[in-house]
Amino acid sequence: MASKIRIIKLIDLIAVSFASMLLYGCASDPLNFSGNSNSKKPSWTPDLSTGSVKSVSGYYRVKSGDTLFTIAFRYGLNYKDVAAINNIPAPYVIYPKQKIRLTGKPKAASSIVKKSTASETKSINTPIKTVKSNKKQSTVNKKNQITKRVSKSKTNSNKALNWVWPVTGKVIKGFSNKGVSSKGIDIKGEKNGKVVSASDGIVVYAGNGLIGYGNLVIVKHSDEYLSAYAYNQEILVKEQQKVKAGEKLAIIGGKGTQRSLLHFEVRKDGQPINPLKVLPK
Repeated sequence: MASKIRIIKLIDLIAVSFASMLLYGCASDPLNFSGNSNSKKPSWTPDLSTGSVKSVSGYYRVKSGDTLFTIAFRYGLNYKDVAAINNIPAPYVIYPKQKIRLTGKPKAASSIVKKSTASETKSINTPIKTVKSNKKQSTVNKKNQITKRVSKSKTNSNKALNWVWPVTGKVIKGFSNKGVSSKGIDIKGEKNGKVVSASDGIVVYAGNGLIGYGNLVIVKHSDEYLSAYAYNQEILVKEQQKVKAGEKLAIIGGKGTQRSLLHFEVRKDGQPINPLKVLPK
């Protein structure tokens, strides 16, 4: 009888021990139904070093007030590349809700020429009605216009630019590639002082639609160079207006509690460069 009791107690002890082992195993190493016990980080993480998150899909949806120049400016791209990728000819007209590709390869010049040649020989529906009338003369005029435009563009891009300071004042913040507000220089100017164009060019943007720049003016100086003037109190020019070096663009404004401050940027082929490299010493 005593031996039976000892056997029963031994069985109970084994059962309790086995149950404890099961409980410990469940808590310390839960079952993995994924088929992979290694936890992995996402394969893509947004690059926040530039201060703006680029579209994952490589597309941008145009909003009211956008221009091709501001889109390229926002993403640190060359406007010519964006235009070529999307087959948008000068003067680079875009429309709200239009889908703009930010990545990809521009179409080869030969394919574009072939395409336009084919379009001239075929009878197609086109919104430009003047092309249909006097087709031969229109083609000749078009070729002449293209030749003149290319020649003028090359002259502008090869011409040495004469730079002047956009405001009279002291640089209080230097250039850095880190952060949005550091991609240029901050200049402390005079109260209600004038902001002038740093070189000859054409105003390609004048507005406040670009977040982080306030009232902004962007001037295109050549195929390579753009300059940007941010945080203005008042803008005095309009888009497509031609300006000379030293011509008034705006009234100096400020950022936050800092008054009479101009944030000035220079972009070469879409990339920010130190403005002090081009401004006179």
